[in-house]
Amino acid sequence: MDLAANTLVPVIGSLIADELVLMRRGAANDKDADLLNSVQWQASSVITLQHRSKGADNEIIIDSLEWMSIASRVVTFFQMQHSGIEDYLLRVHTLAEWAEVVVKSRELGSTDICFSTSGSTGTRKHMVHTWQTLLSEIVFFKDYFQTLAITPERVISMVPTHHIYGFLFTVMLPALLAVPVTRGLSSYAILLNARLKQGDVVIAYPALLQQLEKRTWTVPAGITLLSSTGPCPAQTLQSLQQRGIDTIIEVYGSSETAGIGVRNDAAAPYQLLPRWQRQADKTLFDYLAKAEVSLPDTLDWQNEQLFRPVGRVDKAVSVNGINVFPAHIAQQLARHVRVDDARVRLLSEYNSRGLKALLIVAVKLSAEDEKSLINEVHAWAIKNLSVHEIPQRYTVATSIPVNEIGKETDWHDKENQQ
Repeated sequence: MDLAANTLVPVIGSLIADELVLMRRGAANDKDADLLNSVQWQASSVITLQHRSKGADNEIIIDSLEWMSIASRVVTFFQMQHSGIEDYLLRVHTLAEWAEVVVKSRELGSTDICFSTSGSTGTRKHMVHTWQTLLSEIVFFKDYFQTLAITPERVISMVPTHHIYGFLFTVMLPALLAVPVTRGLSSYAILLNARLKQGDVVIAYPALLQQLEKRTWTVPAGITLLSSTGPCPAQTLQSLQQRGIDTIIEVYGSSETAGIGVRNDAAAPYQLLPRWQRQADKTLFDYLAKAEVSLPDTLDWQNEQLFRPVGRVDKAVSVNGINVFPAHIAQQLARHVRVDDARVRLLSEYNSRGLKALLIVAVKLSAEDEKSLINEVHAWAIKNLSVHEIPQRYTVATSIPVNEIGKETDWHDKENQQ
């Protein structure tokens, strides 16, 4: 199985939107950037420069630097640098034409897919997966559906396609099953206006399911929900099933590994996917790549095939050559009586000379109260943390920022430098 050009259009649109949002963050057109994530990308959508714009509704107006950046993002995602035709993305304008260039590059052998993640330290990481590895996972889930007597008739996508979860289950899976897929506002309208129908498979994430739990729902028989990207409270899943959802499938994995485990009962452990073999407490052996892979979480193994995730592995980052552990530091900062939660990262992707901290509080504080809190927390950090663990910059917020699928993201720094 390979992907047709029309299947690639929403992926390319998702990549373009994400890259422009990153580039425009904090700029004068920051609000416009946020709107890009809700754009319904079409094959006829046109990428154009301001001086070439005709004022059409289907235009996405960018500058020359942004054009180079979005083209590079698409080249990296589809690994087109090995095809020799990647420059054609600078010569064509519609998403349909971009998709045709991608199809041609895949025909020339560039079939691997490269996913990106901000990572626990805020540094963007790239993970290349072979097409056969991704395809083998989707074939497994096709068979898994059959064992649960699920016959998908339509996929309702609530997640962006450029993330590995969205790509696997809202691009590859519908293509393999030859079923239609809805996206964006159309999917939200179906979900929120009780227009689901038998055979729908909803590709969701924990934060969305928690929102749905609060709504009054009319759910027909034969609905399947998939959840991934993070843990979902068992009571949320049980509540949704009590309201009529037939099957809820949780997929455990990461951008680095793709799928690792699956379960259809919130009270049960995850079943290891066939690709993997337990190697040690912190590693798996990948049968397909013939390599050992580090686990993103600490797992409680019931036996060689069944496990439960029990917490993220606190990975060290280097500050001026000294390893420190951001999650541990955040736990210490959250002990302050006025701080509900905290996060710690390197100052930036390219700045390992210090750390920054996000302090989560219950209600929004005045500028004066924010400064007072930061001074208190910083004074405590000086007394209780090593010199390399003390954050250099603090930001106060009422919630932890997350992306479209509920995964934590970096935050906008304020000039509260110590």
